[in-house]
Amino acid sequence: MINMMIGFFKDYFKYKEPAKKQQRWMEKYCEQNGYTINPSWMMATNLKSNLCEMEETFGKRYCPCFEPSGDKELDKKMMCPCDYVEDEIKEYGTCHCALFGPADLSKAEWKASSKRLMEEYQVPKNLKNGVLDTRGMPLDHRRGLPVPDMMHQVKAVLNGYKGNTLIVIVEREQEALNLEKIAQYRGYRCSWEQKDGFIEAELILRA
Repeated sequence: MINMMIGFFKDYFKYKEPAKKQQRWMEKYCEQNGYTINPSWMMATNLKSNLCEMEETFGKRYCPCFEPSGDKELDKKMMCPCDYVEDEIKEYGTCHCALFGPADLSKAEWKASSKRLMEEYQVPKNLKNGVLDTRGMPLDHRRGLPVPDMMHQVKAVLNGYKGNTLIVIVEREQEALNLEKIAQYRGYRCSWEQKDGFIEAELILRA
């Protein structure tokens, strides 16, 4: 929990100015659609920071909860605000990320949706002896993508990680390509190779 909070405030100060741009389009979007932004300062701030990081890492404002899939049509649908907002509000009360919800949503309903999201992403990570196996996570039934995905698993592990290298096992080539971009943005080195049925990537975090 301490490492998570340290990571939160690092991102908050890093993206404090870019997040203002996110806030402006969010407010306009909500006004046009009868929605509101998550009233929890911490949840909304974290999601705005994630949106800023997605833009700076991948060049587009992808959904803060899912890394790019490599499928152009799906990735287009996942540009925030994504194409699934309306259907997910019907199912969860908010969008999947608990960023947008109806203007009349109660505090209890916001809290319940935020809790659902956090429970999805705070699953135990398969990390042993400096090797993180990101495979085997449940799939989101709309996007067909894992929750949590490789990107969120790696970010969670790196909060407080003391090693100089991290081996990351992924299933798809797109995940390895995404990891390369994440490494480049964060100033790490990344290499990967295809194994028998999976891809093994190495992140060099410190010289």
